[in-house]
Amino acid sequence: MGSRLCNQLFHASYVSGAFGTEWSVKYNQQEICALKGSTVFMNGTFTHPEGLTVTETFSIIDPVPGVEPTDLSKGPDYSGRVECLTDEQKRFSLKLSDVMKKDEHQFYFRIITNVEIERWVGTPGVQLRVTELHVEAPEEVTEGETADLTCKTTCSLTDPTFIWYKNGRPLTTKTIKNNQLHLQTVSSEDAGSYSCAVGGSQHLHSTAHSLRVRCEFNSFFSFFLKVNKCRTLKMY
Repeated sequence: MGSRLCNQLFHASYVSGAFGTEWSVKYNQQEICALKGSTVFMNGTFTHPEGLTVTETFSIIDPVPGVEPTDLSKGPDYSGRVECLTDEQKRFSLKLSDVMKKDEHQFYFRIITNVEIERWVGTPGVQLRVTELHVEAPEEVTEGETADLTCKTTCSLTDPTFIWYKNGRPLTTKTIKNNQLHLQTVSSEDAGSYSCAVGGSQHLHSTAHSLRVRCEFNSFFSFFLKVNKCRTLKMY
């Protein structure tokens, strides 16, 4: 688990315990953007008052004051998808698989000890945002022009590496900058179906976008040269 933990500044919440030391739960990130269908880890560290033994740790969402929080892993919506991992260095990771849009909640780390009144919910928690990939591009481009295709998200992914596909095959010879694919001096060869993905989650493609190329015929002779070459490909 240690390799999954981020080396970022922690956000902390503290309270004095009955045993003379402090409770603390520190989250690596207070907000995480995840791709729909991916697996996300919400990581951090914790401490507890001396003399206590941790008997149970789990993740919860949307706690209500005065109501005992429910372990997400035991609920019908999260059974088999959520797991709470801890180690001897008091590091934790809330693992959520097959992320869905309805998972957009504030997630908290819950600690239960051998003393009934000594239990803790770490605030402020982690806000999970969920996004899908979407290609923003013109539907038709005139031959000889340039075209920019953008791989859009509704929240900011952490250090993403964008990968582009044409007709289902990775593009390696085109200019890719951040989340944009730049097509310079477009020709009929550029017509086709484009989609994007993010490194590490290549199986989670965006919806395909069909790009048409309109040919320019400068003369009657060029028409005959281009008529068999200039065409629009259907969606892959």
